[in-house]
Amino acid sequence: MKKKIQTALRPGRAAFYVLFLLFAACGLYFSKPYGFIGMAIVIILRMVAIRSDAERRQRVYDLMENIEIEGGEVRPAVTKSPLPTVVALATTGQIIWANEAFADMTGHFAHAPHMRLTELAPTFETRWLIEGKTAFPGELRMGRGIYHVFGSMIQSGAGQMMMLHFIDCTEFVHLRDDSETRRPAIAVIAIDNYEELVKNTTDSEKSNILAGIDRRLSSWVKDSSAVMRKYDRDKYIFIIENAELDKLAAKKFSVLQEVRDIQNHEGVVATLSIGIGRDGETLAESYKYAGLAIDMALSRGGDQAVIKNRYSFEFFGGLSEEVEKRTKVKSRVVANALSQLIRDSSQVLVMGHKNSDMDAIGAAAGMVCAARVKNKPVHIVVDREHTMASDLIERLETQSEYKGVFVSAEDAMIMCDFNTLLIVVDVNRPAYVESESLLQSINKVAVIDHHRRAADYIENAVVSLHEPYASSASELVSELLQYLVPTSSILTAEAEAMLSGIYLDTKGFSTRTGVRTFEAAAYLRRAGAEASDVKRLFQSSFDQYMERQKIISSARNCGQGVIFAITGEQVDRIAAAQAADELLSIIGTTASVVAFRSGEHDMAVSARAAGQVNVQLLMERLGGGGNHSAAGAQLRNTTPEEADRLITEAICGYLEDQCAEKQNEH
Repeated sequence: MKKKIQTALRPGRAAFYVLFLLFAACGLYFSKPYGFIGMAIVIILRMVAIRSDAERRQRVYDLMENIEIEGGEVRPAVTKSPLPTVVALATTGQIIWANEAFADMTGHFAHAPHMRLTELAPTFETRWLIEGKTAFPGELRMGRGIYHVFGSMIQSGAGQMMMLHFIDCTEFVHLRDDSETRRPAIAVIAIDNYEELVKNTTDSEKSNILAGIDRRLSSWVKDSSAVMRKYDRDKYIFIIENAELDKLAAKKFSVLQEVRDIQNHEGVVATLSIGIGRDGETLAESYKYAGLAIDMALSRGGDQAVIKNRYSFEFFGGLSEEVEKRTKVKSRVVANALSQLIRDSSQVLVMGHKNSDMDAIGAAAGMVCAARVKNKPVHIVVDREHTMASDLIERLETQSEYKGVFVSAEDAMIMCDFNTLLIVVDVNRPAYVESESLLQSINKVAVIDHHRRAADYIENAVVSLHEPYASSASELVSELLQYLVPTSSILTAEAEAMLSGIYLDTKGFSTRTGVRTFEAAAYLRRAGAEASDVKRLFQSSFDQYMERQKIISSARNCGQGVIFAITGEQVDRIAAAQAADELLSIIGTTASVVAFRSGEHDMAVSARAAGQVNVQLLMERLGGGGNHSAAGAQLRNTTPEEADRLITEAICGYLEDQCAEKQNEH
């Protein structure tokens, strides 16, 4: 209402003169001569404005009738054009002329000759004309209609103006939107732990479990006009329209929680993974996206839904802890493939993540052992200035077999050739490897990692062993070594390096351990690893202890058992990680987040969890990643104050989503 009043009282409008005429009439009460003089002045000004407006309209009309185009020909009268056409001042957008088609289209112009284009179409802007373009970007919504707008700049005595032509595309846009909403998406649903669910169950119990899953899935999609069919003992496929898919996504794929109500007599809870492909050019392409999405969901631990379109991944769920689900068959197959790759390569480079830790170096040492046994030149790429495993590296370098094994990324770039094999351990994201340029330079890449897969994972790996159920990369490498080399070929220092990696990621075998973890540790013990020597690697100095306590003293409770500590000082990464672990020992704590300065302009974040909080999802909000109980992130060009705000918002957002999940459960 306020805006309408301001528009009506703008100078040049009839209401503007009527208002001043009323003021002049009121003056008659005080002085008749002055009152009549005022009324006369207002009337004269109005007549001058009407005449001036008429003259300007005539000039524009004449301009429209005589606009020349290339070749000197005269354009047909724009006034008689069937296309709605308008001329407006380029500076203010004020309409100074329009043809009858435009007046009929808007229903306003005949009654409001001084309106501005932004009053009819608030989203209209002129940058595209200034940049020399001839078409308005996108579609312009004006009233109930939608239009494509074409225009050009023209010069006249009245100043720089713009001539615009409007083409009604309302029906086309509605048809396009309707087509998009009705486009089918393809989804693949997999029962994550089928083998564990039906293991040691009777035929009757097995039938009840599978029937219960079938009922919940059927109930979930019954109102979605979707088609669902079971095509394998543990897999389903269903086709659904985009509009109905958006409704299911808005409810966070509630079937994920509903299926968790099913469990067998041993207490194994059923979980699903849903991979959805949408926006493909063809059904085959959407099905391909669905396959990539289900692989992504399973590699992130299952119990979640992933939507894949042609540009990105979108994740839902994934709040539950991973359950160990691996077979040694996969390790044996990968070991055979890796053995052949090493044999066919000219040399082997092993690389972990930036700011490497004992798990990355331990896993790399295991791969060095495999390459050495097969008589291939091998090097570990590491930044000696930025590593949390300096003591472990120094211990390995005391071995004659490790003379010159550790090299910088620059040296590795010089020595690599077209037949070099690069083995990436303890990381699956290109931006987090020790040297991204080295990764891009080598064609043959193998990946061994235990972190949940992120959307920007390393693609086109020749061999990939990605197991989020494993405790550490060192555990995976120790399993591979059982099929790659004789136990006697493993150096004691290498066995202790891998054991230290397992010890680090399991916090002394207290978290994320499974049967396979202890089997790997026993294998390394047989290879000569001494637990006492491994523990010495984790001893901290007095300065590290004081740094750790200083970080802990800044901690605050963010609610629901999440503790957050931040410092603006540069601290040792090991001390920060230890501080995050120590904060978890506080009663009632489910997760701890520690942020500290990393370099002059960056902030690093380390997160740990012991409960229902999934710190990987929390760190993904900050562009990081990891796994359910340990994750991290790097905040580039961020001050401590900005980091405090960003992390606090991420924690609050995660806790709100978790509360919404719990409400959906009930």
